[in-house]
Amino acid sequence: MLKKLRRMFSSTAKPEEGWVVVFLDRNDFRLRAMQRRLEEKGIRTFVEKRAAIYVHESELEEAKQTVAEWVN
Repeated sequence: MLKKLRRMFSSTAKPEEGWVVVFLDRNDFRLRAMQRRLEEKGIRTFVEKRAAIYVHESELEEAKQTVAEWVN
Protein backbone atom coordinates (compact mmCIF):
# COMPACT_ATOMS: atom_id res chain seq x y z
CA MET A 1 0.00 0.00 0.00
CA LEU A 2 2.78 2.44 0.88
CA LYS A 3 4.51 1.64 -2.38
CA LYS A 4 1.33 2.46 -4.33
CA LEU A 5 0.88 5.77 -2.49
CA ARG A 6 4.52 6.69 -3.08
CA ARG A 7 4.05 6.09 -6.82
CA MET A 8 0.92 8.22 -6.90
CA PHE A 9 2.61 11.16 -5.20
CA SER A 10 5.81 10.94 -7.22
CA SER A 11 4.11 10.81 -10.63
CA THR A 12 4.37 13.88 -12.84
CA ALA A 13 1.35 15.92 -13.83
CA LYS A 14 0.00 15.12 -17.28
CA PRO A 15 0.90 17.60 -20.02
CA GLU A 16 -1.75 19.81 -21.56
CA GLU A 17 -3.73 18.68 -24.60
CA GLY A 18 -1.80 18.42 -27.84
CA TRP A 19 1.38 16.71 -26.57
CA VAL A 20 2.56 13.46 -28.19
CA VAL A 21 5.17 10.87 -27.10
CA VAL A 22 8.11 10.76 -29.51
CA PHE A 23 10.78 8.88 -27.56
CA LEU A 24 10.50 6.13 -24.94
CA ASP A 25 13.47 4.84 -22.99
CA ARG A 26 14.04 3.54 -19.49
CA ASN A 27 17.70 4.58 -19.70
CA ASP A 28 17.92 8.03 -18.09
CA PHE A 29 21.13 8.93 -19.96
CA ARG A 30 19.61 8.28 -23.40
CA LEU A 31 16.37 10.02 -22.44
CA ARG A 32 18.18 13.18 -21.30
CA ALA A 33 20.47 13.12 -24.35
CA MET A 34 17.45 13.01 -26.68
CA GLN A 35 15.73 15.76 -24.72
CA ARG A 36 18.80 18.00 -25.09
CA ARG A 37 18.99 17.30 -28.83
CA LEU A 38 15.31 18.20 -29.34
CA GLU A 39 15.62 21.35 -27.24
CA GLU A 40 18.77 22.41 -29.16
CA LYS A 41 16.53 22.49 -32.24
CA GLY A 42 13.99 24.65 -30.40
CA ILE A 43 11.47 21.83 -29.88
CA ARG A 44 9.68 22.11 -26.55
CA THR A 45 9.76 18.88 -24.56
CA PHE A 46 8.07 17.39 -21.53
CA VAL A 47 9.52 14.36 -19.73
CA GLU A 48 7.18 12.09 -17.79
CA LYS A 49 8.45 9.60 -15.21
CA ARG A 50 11.86 9.45 -16.90
CA ALA A 51 10.46 7.07 -19.48
CA ALA A 52 8.85 9.24 -22.17
CA ILE A 53 9.50 12.51 -23.95
CA TYR A 54 6.45 14.45 -25.06
CA VAL A 55 6.52 17.16 -27.74
CA HIS A 56 3.70 19.41 -28.83
CA GLU A 57 1.82 18.10 -31.86
CA SER A 58 2.67 21.27 -33.82
CA GLU A 59 6.36 20.23 -33.69
CA LEU A 60 5.80 16.51 -34.20
CA GLU A 61 7.27 16.11 -37.70
CA GLU A 62 10.52 17.90 -36.85
CA ALA A 63 10.78 15.93 -33.60
CA LYS A 64 10.26 12.61 -35.39
CA GLN A 65 13.01 13.50 -37.86
CA THR A 66 15.38 14.45 -35.03
CA VAL A 67 14.67 11.21 -33.17
CA ALA A 68 15.14 9.13 -36.33
CA GLU A 69 18.50 10.77 -37.09
CA TRP A 70 19.74 10.20 -33.55
CA VAL A 71 18.52 6.60 -33.24
CA ASN A 72 19.90 5.54 -36.62
